[in-house]
Amino acid sequence: MQGNLNNPYKLLQLIVQRELTGCLSVTIPEDNSVGWQLYVGGSRLYFATITNFRPERFSLLWQQVMPDLSVPRMNSDLSEYENLYEWQLENHISLTEFRRVLLHFSREALIHALSHTSAYVKFEPNICIKPVLIAAPLPDLIKPIAQHVNFWKKLHNHISSPFSRIYLDSSKAGEFNRFLDNSHNVTIGKVLAQSISLSIWLKILEQKLSIYEICQQLKMEPHFLALWLYPLLNDKTLEVIPAEHNSGATSQIPPKPLIACIDDSHTVQRQVKMVLEASGFQVLGITEPTSCLTSLIRQKPDLILMDITMPEIDGYELCNMLRHSRHLRNVPIIMFTGREGIIDRMRAQLVGANDYVTKPVNTDKLITKVKRLIQSSQKTVNQQEKESLKAL
Repeated sequence: MQGNLNNPYKLLQLIVQRELTGCLSVTIPEDNSVGWQLYVGGSRLYFATITNFRPERFSLLWQQVMPDLSVPRMNSDLSEYENLYEWQLENHISLTEFRRVLLHFSREALIHALSHTSAYVKFEPNICIKPVLIAAPLPDLIKPIAQHVNFWKKLHNHISSPFSRIYLDSSKAGEFNRFLDNSHNVTIGKVLAQSISLSIWLKILEQKLSIYEICQQLKMEPHFLALWLYPLLNDKTLEVIPAEHNSGATSQIPPKPLIACIDDSHTVQRQVKMVLEASGFQVLGITEPTSCLTSLIRQKPDLILMDITMPEIDGYELCNMLRHSRHLRNVPIIMFTGREGIIDRMRAQLVGANDYVTKPVNTDKLITKVKRLIQSSQKTVNQQEKESLKAL
């Protein structure tokens, strides 16, 4: 869920002044598929990262900070921090060396999070990475990156983030070639023009790669590439495409609400997935209720559908457990069951379920209830966020 439009840097200053601990999430309004997370405690930064694991950023940063090591195999189901921490444990990397890696990733995320003067921001108190292995003073981190922050601020009228994709239409190859020839007169361009041929440039730019991906191929810094290409972006020779480009769709399409379906029946999972996805939802299927907590906290679903009759733990016990979770207690829960008795309905209500739907599923009824509960939950969250920001 998005927060409210605000200046991330000013909000971070307020958080520091009030010595709060938690996670500041920053989502770019121009491309809501891109977001950054700053885990802070008072005036210290514990880690800064991208909202979702993005291999192109990870690969480039890894190449920069560990040039002699190949990029490790990453698990896309884990966060960037979790992937790095597992790698550190598996390879017995010293804490000193690992902190250097964490700081490198954090500085880069901090630059992009603070380079936006108006973004969707959301502060969630008391949420933190585990374990905390760095606690870098924010003023000491921000001062040396100030120039980079200002540089990206100036670029945002063309490029919202390094996840933006750069594209050259083949009809404009001549214009690019003339630009390449003239680049011999400027320092950055001279290096690029001498080391990379026109044919390679055309091959790269026709693929609609992100800036991170291009820089990984060329082994260069994103701000150098962006600075060099700026004239071509300004005169529209190059096209900038949002990170989640999809057949010309605009970047303003909101993300689909995520519904977690906890049911040990694969048949029910398939039916629910088919019904909800056809109505514009994403579905997270969970058939192992005893191990669902980590997935739910990580994925943060907008609503949970839950069966009552399940092995090892029933829906009543699981619902009660989720209601005592700090991360999940406000997520709407619909009991989704074959039990029709009034006692079951009352028990579901007592353990905190918001609604009750019986199987076999009435498609229209299920969709109506799901939409109503999500809308109601979003209104509550938006109101809480506004009040939290006012209180800062």
